[in-house]
Amino acid sequence: MSSSSSSSSIAIVLSEKVNNSLLRIAEECVLKAVKFCASKYNFNEEEALKELGVMSVEVAKKGGKKVVNKVAIVKPEFPLPYNGEMNVECCSALRQNSGLYTQCTGARRGESRFCKGCASQMQKTGAEVPEYGTIEMRKAVGIFEYVDPKGRKPVAYTKVMKKYKLTEEQVLEEAKKLNMVINPEHFVVPESEGVKRGRPKTVEKEAKEKGIRGRPKKSKKVLEVDGDGDDLFASLVATANEEVEEVVKSEDEKTKKERLAAEKAQEKAEKLAKKEAERLAREEKKKAEEEEKAALALQKKAAAEQAKKEKELAAEQAKKEKEAKLAAKEAAKAAKTAKASKASKVSVEQAGENEEPDIVKKIEFEGKKYLKSKKTGIIYDYEEYAKNGEQVVVGKWNDSSNKIEFSAVEEEEDEEEYEM
Repeated sequence: MSSSSSSSSIAIVLSEKVNNSLLRIAEECVLKAVKFCASKYNFNEEEALKELGVMSVEVAKKGGKKVVNKVAIVKPEFPLPYNGEMNVECCSALRQNSGLYTQCTGARRGESRFCKGCASQMQKTGAEVPEYGTIEMRKAVGIFEYVDPKGRKPVAYTKVMKKYKLTEEQVLEEAKKLNMVINPEHFVVPESEGVKRGRPKTVEKEAKEKGIRGRPKKSKKVLEVDGDGDDLFASLVATANEEVEEVVKSEDEKTKKERLAAEKAQEKAEKLAKKEAERLAREEKKKAEEEEKAALALQKKAAAEQAKKEKELAAEQAKKEKEAKLAAKEAAKAAKTAKASKASKVSVEQAGENEEPDIVKKIEFEGKKYLKSKKTGIIYDYEEYAKNGEQVVVGKWNDSSNKIEFSAVEEEEDEEEYEM
């Protein structure tokens, strides 16, 4: 096997690892950029993200209005193995993912089964299927039996755990966050993994023992190649994978720190915005309460003034009615006194003229009854006397004409007491 083919394989692996790391960074940058541009240039953020294939969007109707729900792809803190599951929201392509061959977490673009990145890669290479195959292809065989289109097999998950320094409890806890069930066989160390691969370290060890500084001299070694050299090639690729994955890991840690810093800054900004919103809400509430209190005070004052005015009017009206009643009472009393005085005067005058009382008799003239004084011939209204006891003079009897001469005779001169 030539060194050129080995370098080519290492370059391919390196390109894929760096591409995965850059893709995650690019997705985060796209999310922030689209959100910023949507707020500044007033376009639909969800439609733009859907068009870019960054995240899937579900549209539901609620109360007659469209409600857009974002379905973000949740990624684990470290690679998790394939367990036979398939996410229909995600791209159907497989990603190398530290040699685990798991489903791509990118969102499908429109009616396509693949995300924008995987579809573009397939279009560039002219391949009918992605480089590492599809999730449907892996789901068709056993969890540990998959072989990609180029004949490569997934690495044991215990190797990934060793690289990331993970325990079984940490893996299960992370899987629990994503509602995943890890197959227990992933935690079993394969027998082949116990064999150390890579360049022999005999020369380096001898150099350290001799205390020689600098790069140790190369020693010629005779390597036995079994078969066509596939094991040696696999050993070189595995060594290259370990070196490249360390670089990617450092990049991932840097990206994680940047993401955590951005999330912390965003959380701080959200807290400040929430605090400001709560302050404005309290001010608005206080202002509304003060306005309501002022309105109630004005209403109460107006009602008190109206009640006072009505009370004054009622008191004035009662006073007027009382004064009117008192005046009427006084008038009635005065009239009664005057009448009694007048009756007394008439009686005295009549008693002075004649001590005998005036005698009247009931007569009927022209169909109407009257009272006639036998002494003076004065005619009184019978009905008025019978109803009210009043001596109303209506005229005087004329003996010659034998009829009543009706005249307006003053009551003071003609009224006399009589006996019936």
